[in-house]
Amino acid sequence: MSCLSVDAGSGYDMRMCRMIAFSSNEPREVAPYLASLARFCESGNLVAGWEKRPGGNHPNGWGVAWRAGDEIRMVKSGNPAASDPLLSGMRAVTDRFIGHVRYASNPETVCAANSHPYQALGVTLAHNGTFYGRIGAEGDARKVSDTVVFLELLEDRWGDRTLAGLAETLRGILSDRELVGDYSAANLLIATGNELFAFRRFHRNGEYYTLYLKSGEGLAVVASEPLDEDPGWRLLADGELVELSPAPMPMDGPVPRERPRSVLLTPLPPA
Repeated sequence: MSCLSVDAGSGYDMRMCRMIAFSSNEPREVAPYLASLARFCESGNLVAGWEKRPGGNHPNGWGVAWRAGDEIRMVKSGNPAASDPLLSGMRAVTDRFIGHVRYASNPETVCAANSHPYQALGVTLAHNGTFYGRIGAEGDARKVSDTVVFLELLEDRWGDRTLAGLAETLRGILSDRELVGDYSAANLLIATGNELFAFRRFHRNGEYYTLYLKSGEGLAVVASEPLDEDPGWRLLADGELVELSPAPMPMDGPVPRERPRSVLLTPLPPA
């Protein structure tokens, strides 16, 4: 299937989406998280005034990435997640997972190639928001998503593949207004081998650009909206970067619960 490249011919194609990721001590079925993606496609939050389209609130494609042995596998589609047999028929067991459903401001850009996540040299990235500045301009010139350009820059600059190294890299990129412009949001899910990170940063529509965290024994989950009624979901702060490290499972007795490590990126340009 052919489609317009993102941003091609009509200025910026702003990306709005819903995202999910989990990191688990033990492999687990992804089916419940695929069902949540389908639900986000149908009824995930929208900013007031945005058009609800046939197929749901975020019907313009979906993608997932998961760890299988020493590699990260991906499946992407340009169809609505809620009705796509490719998604409903998926079967996978993994300990690292990223999922994304998309709302495209330009429906002509909808196809599997323009769905998230993206990969570059061992880094897998899903993004909610839109970058402008030199990143956006390069995306326009190359007829690719601004997220692809951002990912390539992140991979190149992120030498120390740790939480601290990622925090410093993100701070440097997002503090450069010429580079990122007045970006709408930089909500990010980032995977590298064994590590999985989540980051929330927004300049507007903070009620939409949300990320919630729930962690417990053996599992840490982050999602654009809580996946259930459990009171343990916590909204990440604006500028908060989290390493999704699940707490250890208890052996012979209670163990101290370890929260996923997080840092607040400051200073950053004010929203």
